[in-house]
Amino acid sequence: MPVNKQATRKKSISSNEVELLYTKSKAYLHPTTSKKDNIPGYLSLSRSANAANRDIIISFMSEKQLSSEELKAYENVDIADLQDDLEALKLGGTNSRSSGKQSLNVVSKPPTSSAFGLCFSIPISYVYSIQVRKPSVGWWFGSIIINTQDGEKLPIVFFHDDESPSTLKNQKVRNQRFDPFGDNGEMYWGGQDFMNALGKFADVQKSSVEPSVYLINPESNDLRNFAPFKESKTAKKEGNSEPFKLPDVNKFLANAKWKVLETVATFSAKTRNQVLDLVDENAPMPIKQIINKPEVQKIGNEFDSARVYLAKWAAQVKEEAEEAHRKYQLDDEIYNKINKELGVGSSTEILTDEEVSRTSRRKPLSKVEWEGLFDFSGRLVISIDEVKDRIFHGGLEDCVRGEAWLFLLNVYPWDSSSEERVTLRNSFQTAYEEIKLKWVNDEDKRNTEFWKDQKHRIEKDINRTDRNLAIFQNKKKVSISSMGSDQLPTTRESSPETPDEADDDEFDVSNITNSHLFKMREILLTYNEHNVNLGYVQGMTDLLSPLYVTFQDESLTFWAFVNFMDRMERNFLRDQSGMKNQMLTLNELVQFMLPDLFKHLEKCESTDLYFFFRMLLVLFKREFEWSNVLSLWEILWTDYYSSQFHLFFALAVLSDNERIIRQNLGRFDEVLKYMNDLSMNMNLNHLLIRAELLFLRFRRMIDIIDRENSLKKINNPGIYDDSNDSLIKISPALRELLSKKLVIQKETERPEGVGGG
Repeated sequence: MPVNKQATRKKSISSNEVELLYTKSKAYLHPTTSKKDNIPGYLSLSRSANAANRDIIISFMSEKQLSSEELKAYENVDIADLQDDLEALKLGGTNSRSSGKQSLNVVSKPPTSSAFGLCFSIPISYVYSIQVRKPSVGWWFGSIIINTQDGEKLPIVFFHDDESPSTLKNQKVRNQRFDPFGDNGEMYWGGQDFMNALGKFADVQKSSVEPSVYLINPESNDLRNFAPFKESKTAKKEGNSEPFKLPDVNKFLANAKWKVLETVATFSAKTRNQVLDLVDENAPMPIKQIINKPEVQKIGNEFDSARVYLAKWAAQVKEEAEEAHRKYQLDDEIYNKINKELGVGSSTEILTDEEVSRTSRRKPLSKVEWEGLFDFSGRLVISIDEVKDRIFHGGLEDCVRGEAWLFLLNVYPWDSSSEERVTLRNSFQTAYEEIKLKWVNDEDKRNTEFWKDQKHRIEKDINRTDRNLAIFQNKKKVSISSMGSDQLPTTRESSPETPDEADDDEFDVSNITNSHLFKMREILLTYNEHNVNLGYVQGMTDLLSPLYVTFQDESLTFWAFVNFMDRMERNFLRDQSGMKNQMLTLNELVQFMLPDLFKHLEKCESTDLYFFFRMLLVLFKREFEWSNVLSLWEILWTDYYSSQFHLFFALAVLSDNERIIRQNLGRFDEVLKYMNDLSMNMNLNHLLIRAELLFLRFRRMIDIIDRENSLKKINNPGIYDDSNDSLIKISPALRELLSKKLVIQKETERPEGVGGG
């Protein structure tokens, strides 16, 4: 609402208003490389009524979004005596200013985000770090990059100091004082004003690893991750007697990468329009060497969450895995006992003939065979475990999936009859329409910034998901006419050789002309209504697409997707705890099952297993051809051995490549590139057999360890108990791998003001 200068002196701030605490004019967004597309606006700090400092909002508003009176309020704050104004504020208390010289500058509360990228706002508590890029040769305008706690991509904000009245005013004052430099002794520029203002409301800690990075209200773990590299006293003493040597750059990179990639990794996930901002000219050369490695960028460019994981959690997973290794490490004696008992090195590699024969792959279950599993009433005539055994070891023919997947995803109960399933089918249709109408009939909801932002994210991702499939391709109309004919040209559908995308498809993501893509959008928007805490997150389209192609029914696909997301939701949590836990469990599994390979990965600084992030996030969707993805998913859905069998499949990928890795790869980037290049080059059936053998070996190893512990207790009563350090301990995470119970982890309630994705 417009600002009334006289009224703001008396009235309190309403729920849809904020008080401006700081503004910087002529802050710009650069959505393209063309100057004419630059978006001028205000970078601001504002506070709602009775808000704490951590709830103060950092916002960018374009000038076009502001009314004339709001513009005046922003201008007033911009040119005010910044330092005196901030010192006079009662931080965290009342909104009144002790000086009494000025009225409150109250304006409408900034929207959370804009689907068109014209604005953004975020509470200080959701900011993880800010990278400050000073003006320099090649970067005429200084800028800041705000990195959020959940990895949401915010536009880079540029400071056009030559246009900003406040910056020009402050520079003039400094020149008159013969002190043109900023508080830190460097040349003054507009970004310093913003960071100084922010420092009045938040704990801003400069990283000693990467000086351009400032941590905002950092926790102790953040400070440790960004701590300087300290040499031990012993190393220093020894170094005095050693001749001078050039530093080992590769070793420095290995040590540095997890500490500094939090910020520089953001470059790899910027939008296509911001390509010129991907390389920071001010970053040290070693840092640019890390982030510019194509194998790192390949993963980060595909999924924003991979960048966030690399930035925030990979180092912590590595540390926690090392701690678990110390706590649950098996000594050589027990390994020798296990290997001897399991016959490691023999032709059968630990397993009985019966177990080996059971791991062989079978033909996919055919339509005829599937129909033979049910009686006249449509009920199973064999046990559920027998059906799952058959699917696990053979998969399904494509013509069976449309029905079988509904059982595997618990849309239909395994013990239901045909008549009961018809009733369920009708109820699913009704229930889906009821949920969908909640947003279809609610115009107010559809006009909220959050809903628009979610819709834009969904449409953007849908337009680039599996477009190589015929079902998702648009037919391009082409003009034809007969030679020498006076008739007007007509149009026909293009031939297979004709490009199948309209010329302007990628520019207007909301213009979805393909009916199947449109239905996928409807499903995701309805799921956004069904699971309000999670909302839409990048990667969900990868999970939905195979379901839709299989069912080609909107309501059935929706309910299948809902149940699929029950097991996959932990991959998309805002705090990434689900992915972090899986990566940590996989790390422990590699230590336990492939100790020699793990030791080699330690030498390569690759124990974070970052190369598995994409594979686990979308369940190997981008690692295999389409038909193999469908086969793998239905096998995993059986939970035949474990609800987390996908981790044994990942272990099989490592095991299958262990010899090459150990003999030929010695650095982090070599391992990462090699593992990335396995995409579309792996044999699914071979890996499934290996994964099953690895699971059976794992289960046998646990049995041997448990038996050894039991014998110690029996033979030495009163000496050994569960708390005795002499007993061989297995971590709870590894034991959980033996369970068939789904690991379900739900998103917490979405805080007000937090966007989706």
